[in-house]
Amino acid sequence: MCHADDAAEDFIRDIAGATISFDEFGDVDSISLPTDFSVARITGLPAQSTQQMVADIIREMQLDIAADCIRIPKQDSTLGTMAVVRVKDPLFARKLSDKVRQRASGLQVTPLPIDSKPSNARKVYISWHKPTRTVWLNIGPGNNSNVIAERFRKGEYKILGQAVKATAQKATEHGLYICYNPVTRTVVLSDVPGAAKSKDVELAIRRQSDKPAHIEMGKRSYVASDAEVSVDVRSRLEQHGPLESFYMPPTHYGKRVKVIALFRDEADARSACSLNNTQMHTLGKGKLTVTLIQGVKCKISTAIYTASKSRVDQESQKWREQHLTFHVYHDIHKHFTTLKVEGDDAKIVANARKVLDDIFRGNLLVDGELGLWSTVLNNNGSAYKKLKAIEKELDIVISRDKSKRQLHYHGPPDKLDQTIHRVKDLLKNEPATVHDINLNTVQFAWAIQGGFKSVQQTLGDDVAVFDIVSKKIAIHGTTQQHEVALDVLAGKRTITALRPTVPTSTTHKDCPICFCEAENPISTSCNHTYCLECFEECCKAAASSGTVAFQVKCQGDEGKCSHVFTLRELRDSVSSAVFETVLQSSFEDHIKQRPDLFHYCPTPDCGYIYRCTVTSGADRPMYTCSNCLEMVCTSCHALHGRYTCAEYKDIQSGGYEALEKLKKELNIKDCPKCSTPMEKTEGCNHMTCGGCKAHICWVCMGVFSTSSQCYDHMSEKHGGIGLGLERFMY
Repeated sequence: MCHADDAAEDFIRDIAGATISFDEFGDVDSISLPTDFSVARITGLPAQSTQQMVADIIREMQLDIAADCIRIPKQDSTLGTMAVVRVKDPLFARKLSDKVRQRASGLQVTPLPIDSKPSNARKVYISWHKPTRTVWLNIGPGNNSNVIAERFRKGEYKILGQAVKATAQKATEHGLYICYNPVTRTVVLSDVPGAAKSKDVELAIRRQSDKPAHIEMGKRSYVASDAEVSVDVRSRLEQHGPLESFYMPPTHYGKRVKVIALFRDEADARSACSLNNTQMHTLGKGKLTVTLIQGVKCKISTAIYTASKSRVDQESQKWREQHLTFHVYHDIHKHFTTLKVEGDDAKIVANARKVLDDIFRGNLLVDGELGLWSTVLNNNGSAYKKLKAIEKELDIVISRDKSKRQLHYHGPPDKLDQTIHRVKDLLKNEPATVHDINLNTVQFAWAIQGGFKSVQQTLGDDVAVFDIVSKKIAIHGTTQQHEVALDVLAGKRTITALRPTVPTSTTHKDCPICFCEAENPISTSCNHTYCLECFEECCKAAASSGTVAFQVKCQGDEGKCSHVFTLRELRDSVSSAVFETVLQSSFEDHIKQRPDLFHYCPTPDCGYIYRCTVTSGADRPMYTCSNCLEMVCTSCHALHGRYTCAEYKDIQSGGYEALEKLKKELNIKDCPKCSTPMEKTEGCNHMTCGGCKAHICWVCMGVFSTSSQCYDHMSEKHGGIGLGLERFMY
């Protein structure tokens, strides 16, 4: 899984329509929903207003606000100042608008919609041309200026390692030249590096016969140093908002100076892009180039990257043609590889992310329409060891997803079919009889503190496999072996000579999850060693219970290790996909434990959350989900539209049908205009609503503005007014 690139990991994620902040151990620290905030735009402020000045104006209206909640975008000072205020109070914008309206202060407040789908585009690339100068080469008699100019244009001659532009100057009829330097034969060089001296130009012309009679150096396009220009650039950027970082990498080569700036707020980064093509005095009226950068990165196991490298290389060539930058970084232990893609086109970057996700997901191994899987692959027994042997022989990677019961292939396409056949044969020949022993709390403690080793010593390493994540012991063997394991578990059987006795202690190289020597070992800060796959499975299965905060706890020292892994430790030790799964699991667990505070949208497959309220009655707490756009009641959590919670509950309980049946029996109908119930006990079919006073035909429920119109209608359409007097009219 790839995720948005952050310059500094702050463990904040956008999940289920909310912004989730995690503490250092992975427990949810805070949840912010778009509906928790309100945004207002204030116009008509005095010119040159600062954040503090705007905050003071708002405080005068008895509204408390911090200055850092106010952003003042760059704008034309002649038009006054505009400010954007974002406050964690859903009613703030409305309150501010009401206060300003009451004061008639000349200000105008406009509530703005909250962006419910935040993105991460806070990085800006800025560049400008390095100083250049023009150089005139006065060519002596017998030399061809056109030939010399062509050699510069083709790059045969470069000045300070840089290609330059060159033209041969031609004379006019009066002997004057386009250039102010009137020499009979002249080659004009432009875009020459500003640092170049006449000696550098002479050294660039390697052929002795092309040496000029005289070299005349023009002035630099500007004299400011890179550092001086960067100070000016930073000052202009900070007028749009505060920066988290500003970095100018060394540039010894190339024609442009480049700077990377990271804003605190995406809106400020977007505002700073208005500086693109801005002329700067320090650049001699040269222009800045400012580009907003989108980026994604993902960390995967180096084994999967290596197996998929050929396809990644093919795609990276396409990305470079689309002007994306692509970088690959390896960690010092070579367990993981991080890939990073950046560009100024959000759609192209997003597509690159999808491509990477697809590549590293691998090919699902299937037999026809069914995935290749067997219960024997749930642990690291003999079947798993044979699977690893196939990997090594074919130089590929097969990854297991135990929760989904799937195998995924990573490697060249021409080996996929061969891999499928080999795995099919493996599973066909491997006995699939597995007896699972689910462990209760006491049994699990016994197993992890050495009891499982007793089972292993009795039955054998390949027969008994301990899955510490799912808290079960799997016996791959006969019913008799299963019964023996149960006897050992119950304390009815001592360790027998079914196999030679081996020491029960584990070594520092043994994984505390599978009790085998660690494969692709991961060393923790508490000095325990895990198989990479076991450690990732342990992280994915982490969950809190009761009031205990979410945590991923070390299982070393037979489960007695007290160390709790921090998110930074996990981030450095697992793939991006597993790390994001840990955060997702923590979030989901947090929501499940707080049904009085948060609910998921009831629309099928929506997945967004909302904050609960206890309000009911006339002021219905309705919320429109920003994902599915359905209107949800945050009090009773139903999609009941215009009905109150009580009305909807009555309808759901069958009261609605009972009421309608009773109304029919009592000759009660609802006014078609305002829904007020009306009962007709006697008289003609003309009814007047007690609510809206409409004139109604009781037969067809037609509505009329006057009684005469109603009587005319009844006579014409229904043959009378309903009193049975029509027979006396003839």
